Amino acid sequence: MLAFLLVTTCAVGPASQATPMRSAPSPYRALVHRWTSVPIGEEAAVRSPLYGAPEATAECELPLVWTGDWTDQKNYLSAVSACLDRIWAREFEKVNVFFTKPRREFVLERVHDPQCGTMPVAGAEGTYCGATSTYYVLVGGDGLWPWSRAEAAQVVAHEYGHHVQYLTNITDYRDFALESAKRSAADLLSRRLELQAECLSGVAIRAMERTMPPWEQFEGLYSGTLARRWVRDHGRLSTQLLWMERGFRSGRPGACTTWTSLKSEVT
Repeated sequence: MLAFLLVTTCAVGPASQATPMRSAPSPYRALVHRWTSVPIGEEAAVRSPLYGAPEATAECELPLVWTGDWTDQKNYLSAVSACLDRIWAREFEKVNVFFTKPRREFVLERVHDPQCGTMPVAGAEGTYCGATSTYYVLVGGDGLWPWSRAEAAQVVAHEYGHHVQYLTNITDYRDFALESAKRSAADLLSRRLELQAECLSGVAIRAMERTMPPWEQFEGLYSGTLARRWVRDHGRLSTQLLWMERGFRSGRPGACTTWTSLKSEVT
């Protein structure tokens, strides 16, 4: 069931940067630095002003899902994304950090991004490309049904978490550090990035809790097994659940401090 397996990022999304290279300049990057004093380098990851943001809140109405029809699927994913826009815009505003929403593409098959190549990346159901500020979500052939809303919402929320990391220079720090890192250190950097995005997804889902499926359905996403290559740079399923739940229980970005956590907490 965990085909999407938080295998939903780039580097991936839970592979979220499409490649281990530094992100190409975003059209928003100059604006970010004009509007705020967001730190760069390791400080961006360790002392992000976003960690001081209050508990995330949202008042969003999401459409009911009764069929696996493509239109229904796209409408639901679009509504979740619009709600995330509101959640994160408020969080950034509260700490005086510039925010711009990402582009989103919901696709029936993998497509080509002009900067990041094939999206989502192979093996992932979602991937974020910082170079074009776009996240891609691959809609499964089985369609979106009432019992699969938790999986769909979590994939979108995780990829959105990578956008949050990109705007706050956390992704830049990871990419820069990768340039001189050996294999084990590189994997650790990727796990910290991916598990933080997992935690941020929990923060957002907590904010949308009134319109989300029961928490137990989200827990169920982390059962089964995960291929070794995904464990290496995304963390074990149990660790992913730990961080997702940490964000959900807290509701605050400050709970997602994977960059200062012990190595044993990000395995």
